[in-house]
This record gives sequence, structure tokens and C-alpha cells, in this order.
Amino acid sequence: MSAPPLLELRNASLGYGDRIVLAGVNLQVRSGEFLGILGSNGSGKSTLIRTMLGLIAPINGQFLVRGARDATPRFGYVPQKEKLDPIFPLTALEVAAMGTFRKVELFQRLRGRAHVDLVRQCLKDCGAIELAERRYSDLSGGQRQRVLIARALAAEPEVLVLDEPLAGIDVVTQKALIALFQEFKDRRLTVLMISHRVRAERKLFTHVAWAEDGRLETGTAETMLSKSRLAKMYEFD
Repeated sequence: MSAPPLLELRNASLGYGDRIVLAGVNLQVRSGEFLGILGSNGSGKSTLIRTMLGLIAPINGQFLVRGARDATPRFGYVPQKEKLDPIFPLTALEVAAMGTFRKVELFQRLRGRAHVDLVRQCLKDCGAIELAERRYSDLSGGQRQRVLIARALAAEPEVLVLDEPLAGIDVVTQKALIALFQEFKDRRLTVLMISHRVRAERKLFTHVAWAEDGRLETGTAETMLSKSRLAKMYEFD
């Protein structure tokens, strides 16, 4: 008997209060998959992610983790936009270290060599170790994104959630981040990535969930990203 999916939505309606954003959602995510969450602005991508992160409950239906209703996986989350008050003189190392805290305390000291080594390794894995002692507020957008990914990895997640991680990033940094995400895929880290455009990212995805007109269609990347299907929403060369 095969193991249950790591994450699963069964016949679920997702939304806020009594306002349904996505109806009849059936989605399975198994360990090691790289799921692309696609759709136009306002189609329900963020609602789907908020539900799977446990921030909101389905209006009806079920959300299961390893087949259970009350289990919670370890998530690492990289938001589309992160605002840290510049009055706090945090270094990149201190921002990355926030991923290790269950409750973020901005001035909590790193405790123990193992703790420091974990955070520094995450920065190194993201190509950001040279930024460790620099002030986060002084970094470029691409450098900040690397630090935020390191912060998510410092949580030692079972599932990494990336919310449009290439938005507002220059082309050179986009290519570097895509190479980093390919490493995550090769390591079989379970990844959920929201994307508005998939020109650059589509080769990463093993599976796709496509939100459109209040519904969510799912399948393998090969099936969901056929040229005819992509032509409906995106422009390609």
C-alpha cells in the first residue's frame, strides 16, 4: 500500500468567510514534487497557498497532511515581498536566522555553534555567505531574495513555498535563482512555487496546479504545460 500524499485537498472550497475563491479543489502533493501554481492575478493562487500553509481553513472539504487532518508539516516560506523595518540594523545572517525561531524575536542571539553553522550553511547554499555580515537593508533585491530563501531553508522545511520568487529581479539573478531551485529539485525537496508567468520557470515543475475561473486544474507538467494550453494565457516565442 502506497504512502498517502504529503499534502492533499479533497473536494475543498477555498476562500474567506462565505466567499468562495476556488471550488471543488482536489490536489495531491507527494514528497519530492516541484509544484508550479499558475494562473492570472486574482485567480486564487495565494488563497491556495494560504490554505496549504494552514493560515486559513477550507470553507468545506478536507485538507490532509499525510492522510491526517491535524498533522502539520514544517514549512519554509519565501513571501513575494518582505518588509523589514530599516530602523532595525539586522545583518543578513540575523535575518536568515529568523527561520530557526518558532516565534521571531528580532534581537534574539544565535545560540550555539551548531545553530550558527546551520544558518551559515543555508546562506552558503543560496550563494549568499559573503553577505552574512552586511546589513540586510543595504542589499539589492536579488541579494535580499537569496537571504530570504536561506531563512526559509534554516527552518529545515519538509515543504518550501516560494511566492513569485523571480518577481522584480534582474535577468542575471533570475538565472542564478533558477539554477538554485534546480538544485532543490535534484535534492527532491518538496517545493510549491507560485508563478504568474512561466517562461523561465516551467522546466522546474514536475506538476502544475492551474487556477482559472474559480476552479483548479491539476496534472503533470508535461500535460499541463503543452504549447496549446500555454497559448491561452501566456505569450511565448
